[in-house]
Amino acid sequence: MNLTVLRSTDIDRASDFYSEMGLLFTRHRHGNGPEHYASVIDGFVFEIYPLGKHPPTIGTRIGFSVDDVDSIVSMLLDVGAELISKPADSEWGRRAVVKDLDGHVVELLTPPNRDKIVASDTTSTGVMTVTHSEGMNPGDADRQ
Repeated sequence: MNLTVLRSTDIDRASDFYSEMGLLFTRHRHGNGPEHYASVIDGFVFEIYPLGKHPPTIGTRIGFSVDDVDSIVSMLLDVGAELISKPADSEWGRRAVVKDLDGHVVELLTPPNRDKIVASDTTSTGVMTVTHSEGMNPGDADRQ
């Protein structure tokens, strides 16, 4: 997989929400198409488009591998996420499920024995990128 597109009634708000997980977005417009946000993560593109006349994408469940489920959930709740499943240990690792501000179900997972991850200077995320022994702290996504 190399592309996921979500549709939102408010792309700025949605971009802010996903930025809390470490995604860094840039605004794009292709030809006469609508302005939208894109975040590129090691060749994977995550885009947020305006809802427009298209069907909503809220039936789409997406998942992110994160460094610290508990910290990320706390930050997402602070910006208005709805908690579906609180952080808990599972057979897959530490896991939680939230709804974003448009109603998309978002699963967050920290696999067991996972190396810490960091945002590199050239990629746009602290969510899914190269592993690094120094790790990433919550709030690193706020860097400019």
